[in-house]
Amino acid sequence: MGKIRARKKMGINTGENKMKNKKSQVELGIIAFFAILVIVGLIIMALGIDVVQPSHRGVMVRFGQILGIFKVGDAYTGMRWTGLFTDVYTYDMRTRKVVIELVGDNYAPTKEGQKVFSTINVNYRVKDTEETITDLYANIGSDEIISDRLNINAIITEGFKQASVGYTALEILEKRQEVKEKAIENIRKNFPTEYFEIENIVITNIAFTPEFANEIELKQKAIQSAQKEQNLLEGVKFQQEQKLVEYRALAEQIRLQSETLTELTIKKAWIERWSGQLPQYLITTSDNANFILSLPTSKGE
Repeated sequence: MGKIRARKKMGINTGENKMKNKKSQVELGIIAFFAILVIVGLIIMALGIDVVQPSHRGVMVRFGQILGIFKVGDAYTGMRWTGLFTDVYTYDMRTRKVVIELVGDNYAPTKEGQKVFSTINVNYRVKDTEETITDLYANIGSDEIISDRLNINAIITEGFKQASVGYTALEILEKRQEVKEKAIENIRKNFPTEYFEIENIVITNIAFTPEFANEIELKQKAIQSAQKEQNLLEGVKFQQEQKLVEYRALAEQIRLQSETLTELTIKKAWIERWSGQLPQYLITTSDNANFILSLPTSKGE
C-alpha cells in the first residue's frame, strides 16, 4: 500500500512539473514573440528615419515621386521619420572647388597653334533654394553625378581654350590679364548658373613649352634692341630737326635784317663796333688808289 501511494504521489508531482514546464515554455514563447516584435518595430523605425547633416539639403522621394524638401520644423537639417519607403537624397551646399591643370597633352592652343599651359581654379556652390534642389534631382540626378553630367570640367577647360586661340603667343605674353578676363567671361557664360553660383575664378601659371619660351625670349630681346635703336634714331632725327628750325629762324632773321638795312643803320652799326682808334693812313680817291697819305696821330706826330 505504501508503495502504491508513493507511486501515485510521484505521478502527481511529475504531472505538475510537466504543466509548469509547458506554462514556462508558453510564457517564454510569448516573451520571445513580443521581443521579436519590438526588434522588428525598432528596425522598421530605424529604416524609416533619415538624417540630413548641417550644410546639406535633402530631397524626399517615394516610389520615384518627389515628395519635397526634407525639413525638421523650419530647419533643413536634423533627424526625422520620413517613412519606410521614403529615400532622402542630399546635396552639399558648401563651396565646391574645381582645379583644372592644362599640362602635357591637355593644353590650350594659340592662334598660330602653339601650346599654352595654365592652372584654372573655380569655386562655386549650389543655389540654396528649394526649387533648385528639387530641379537638380528631377533633371540631373544625385549629388555624386551632377558635376559630371553638367560637364563642369569641360566647360572650364573650353572656356580657357576659346580665349587663348584668339591670340598669338606673343600677344598672350603682353596681354595676360586680357586673356584671363576673356577666359573667365567664357566660363561664366557657359556655366550652368541655373543650378550654381560662381564665387570666384582664378587663372594662374600661364606658360609655354621650354623650347618656345626660349624663342619668345630671343624675339623679345630682338624687339627691345630694335626699339632701342629706333628710339636713338628718333632722338637724332629730333635733334636734327631742332637744328634745322634754328637755322631757318636765323636765316629768316638775316633776311629781315637785310630788307630793313639802310645807310644810316650801317653807319650806326659801324659806330657801335668802332673801337675809338683813328686810322693811320688814308687812300685819297679811287683814281689814286696807289697813293697813301699818312694821317697825323692824336699826339701830333
